[in-house]
Amino acid sequence: MSEIVLEIDERTIENLMMGAHVFIEASSSPHAKKIAYFNKSAFHAYSHLVDEYACDGFSIEIQDVVEGRLQESFLPNFVNIQSKDAIREIGIVGSGAFAKDFDFGGFRAFRNAERLTTHDVSFGPELPELFPKLKAWRNLDWKANSVQALDGSWPALENLSLQSFSGSLSIFSGAPIKKLFLIGSTIRDIEDVLCLENLEVLQFVSCRISGDVSVLSRLKNLRTLRFEGKNKLEGWESFKSETIENFAASHYPCKFPKDGFPKLKNYTVNAYRYRDPFHETSGDIEAIDDEFDGIFAQV
Repeated sequence: MSEIVLEIDERTIENLMMGAHVFIEASSSPHAKKIAYFNKSAFHAYSHLVDEYACDGFSIEIQDVVEGRLQESFLPNFVNIQSKDAIREIGIVGSGAFAKDFDFGGFRAFRNAERLTTHDVSFGPELPELFPKLKAWRNLDWKANSVQALDGSWPALENLSLQSFSGSLSIFSGAPIKKLFLIGSTIRDIEDVLCLENLEVLQFVSCRISGDVSVLSRLKNLRTLRFEGKNKLEGWESFKSETIENFAASHYPCKFPKDGFPKLKNYTVNAYRYRDPFHETSGDIEAIDDEFDGIFAQV
């Protein structure tokens, strides 16, 4: 899958001892050849390695509270990354804050960025404008980085993973989203996902959603569906799909009606509850997992 390619000289070792951490990962993915991972102090000192190792992505871990002490806010300088057009993936993760005088316009220089990971470091309302070519967004904290109605922004957004999402998915209406992961979401009615009519892969994890699950029958391109965690869903007996090939559920409340899924190849129902009367597994379970192998897959 990957390998560490960073060569460490004596000066680098000295900085590592002082708290700077950086490694470069070579990926087998055709979409990301090399990703450079930094913590905050390492990025200031070693961002030039993005060019030296021909990386097409970088990620910076922000941690402003270390051993109970508040650290300085984050003021990244991208001047040492010369090949900005080569960058396809960017990640800003961890807990912290950009400096008040930080110019977010610096991110616009990475005009070909297609994959973005955000966490508890707020980009503010400018976020959609900073990455106009975005195809995949992994948002690890919706409260820190929420967006309003896209209104034409992110016209290429196909893959979306949202943690702690609240509100309505209608804000993403118009985006050609094919893959959606919802983790710890508070959407109340499963029917809300129908506004994303191009969905092919859909996953709910610890969402506790409610409503009539059979409405998902209206998603004409849905290929893979997974539910993890307990939900308050009804209409399982009426749920049918002409397109679903892969299905997984951890708390399925009735006998799975396979006759309503003519293209079904792989499925697992209540896999970890062996004494459950509705426990059932068939086909290639790894094929199901492959469908959920990262929000950046097939981008």
